[in-house]
Amino acid sequence: MLKLSGMITTHQIVSIIIVAIAGSGFLLARYIFIKKKRKEKIVCLLDSNCDIVVHSQYSTFLGVPLEVFGMIYFALIGLFFIGSFFVAELNSFYFAVFIPIITFGVFAFSIYLSAVQLLIIKQWCSWCLISTALSAAEFIIIFTTSTLNFKALLLAVLNI
Repeated sequence: MLKLSGMITTHQIVSIIIVAIAGSGFLLARYIFIKKKRKEKIVCLLDSNCDIVVHSQYSTFLGVPLEVFGMIYFALIGLFFIGSFFVAELNSFYFAVFIPIITFGVFAFSIYLSAVQLLIIKQWCSWCLISTALSAAEFIIIFTTSTLNFKALLLAVLNI
């Protein structure tokens, strides 16, 4: 790892950024969860109707609200990267393989949900788009810093 001024490494900087993104994502998902639970209107930053999106039939997966999955995902990613400061073993296999694959899956699912907003629901939820942007940022950062060979993994999965 490249050491910057003092004792801070690039991995630590990446970890801090990921923790900040994960914390923002968790708070965003929690905001949506609380608004829905209290049956309060979600104010959309765009000229659209967030409530139509977050109350649609596409707002759950396996019967669980998507914002719950979002809170779990962002919390786990944040806790993992916080833990990686204290447990060096987390920086090996888990960072190289497990975290990039999970992050890619969440990113791909977020893109799918954005397509659902555009093509099926025909309404945008700004909070959902921000969540997608946070997932995309995490994926890009983790993808570019991971040692996992995504091309080889994709070829193996597709059996090419």
